[in-house]
Amino acid sequence: MNRIDRLTAMIIYLQGRRRVTVEELSERYSITPRTVYRDLRALQEAGVPLGSEPGRGYFIVKGYHLPPVHFSREEASSLLAGERYMNQWNETQLGHSYRSALDKIRAVLPSDDREYLELADRYLKVFHYHRKRGRESIPDEKIFHFLQNAIIRKKLIRVDYFSPYNEEKTSRNVEPLGLLLMEKYWYLAAWCRMRSDYRMFRLDRFEKYQEAGEELHPDSPHTLKEFYERNLHEEELEEVVVRFQKDIVRYVADQKYNHGWAWEQVTEKGVEMTFLCSYPDYLSRWLLIWGDAVTVVKNDRVKKRVQEVAAEVYRHHSGPDISTNNL
Repeated sequence: MNRIDRLTAMIIYLQGRRRVTVEELSERYSITPRTVYRDLRALQEAGVPLGSEPGRGYFIVKGYHLPPVHFSREEASSLLAGERYMNQWNETQLGHSYRSALDKIRAVLPSDDREYLELADRYLKVFHYHRKRGRESIPDEKIFHFLQNAIIRKKLIRVDYFSPYNEEKTSRNVEPLGLLLMEKYWYLAAWCRMRSDYRMFRLDRFEKYQEAGEELHPDSPHTLKEFYERNLHEEELEEVVVRFQKDIVRYVADQKYNHGWAWEQVTEKGVEMTFLCSYPDYLSRWLLIWGDAVTVVKNDRVKKRVQEVAAEVYRHHSGPDISTNNL
C-alpha cells in the first residue's frame, strides 16, 4: 500500500471510530509508531480536523466526512465471499442485517461492477458438510442483537444454559464482555457470578436469556482483556506428536482441527501430526478410534492415558453379558 492509499484508509478508519490509538494504527498498517505520527501530521496539514486525548487516542472532529466511498471490485467480491460464510447464520438477525448491508453496497456500485458481482455470485458457492451432532448449531434469531446491546449498555443478564458434557441445564447471572467467533461457533465471553470466574458460553446452547435488571459499573474489574489473557492468550497447551499411517490420513480430514492440530510432516513411517491441546484426555479418547493405525510419538501423559482408556474399554467389553445370561 502506497502512502496516499494509506492516508485515505486512515481517514476512513478514523471516521468509523470514536478514538484510535497510535498502536492500533501501527499494527493495522504494519508501520512504526513514528510513521503513524508523520501520517497524522500530514492529514492535519491537508485540512483533516484531527483531535487527540492524552492516553486515549486520536479522533476526527464531528462534522467532517469524506465524500461517498466507492468500493473496488475486489472489495465488493470479498464482501460477497463473506456473505457466503454468513449463510450458516441466515436465519438470525445477524444474517439478515449482513445481507441488507450488502444489498445497499450493490446498489451504489457502478453498473459495470454490479454486473461483475452478479457473475461472481453465480460461481461462488459454499457447501456445508452436515454431521449428526444431536443439537442444532444455529443460535436463536435475536440473540446477537440482544447480547450486543447488553455488552454496550453494560447490563447484567440472566441465562438458562445447556451443557452437553454433563447434560445439565443451569440458570445463572453473567456479566457479558464480548462476542467471539471460534471455528464455526459464536461464543459469549462473560464473568459468571455462579462460578465466580470467566466463562465462555456457546450461543446455540442458550435456552433463555433476559436482562437481570442491574447495570454494571463502568469500571468493573472484569474485562474482555483480562478474559483473553487468562483464558486464551496464556492458556497452557501441551504438545503431542502423533504418527498416523498414510492410508488413514484422508479419513482424519477436518477432525484433527477439533483437537488442536498445529502442523504435520510426512515421514517414511507415516504422517506425523503435532497437536497443541489444552485437554489431552479428549485427544487420547479420539486417538483410540484409529486403532493400531496411530502411534503416540511424543507425550508420555497422552500415551499412558490412551493405554488406560483402552484397558477400560477392554474390561468393559470382555465381562459377562448380563442380558444374554438372563435369557
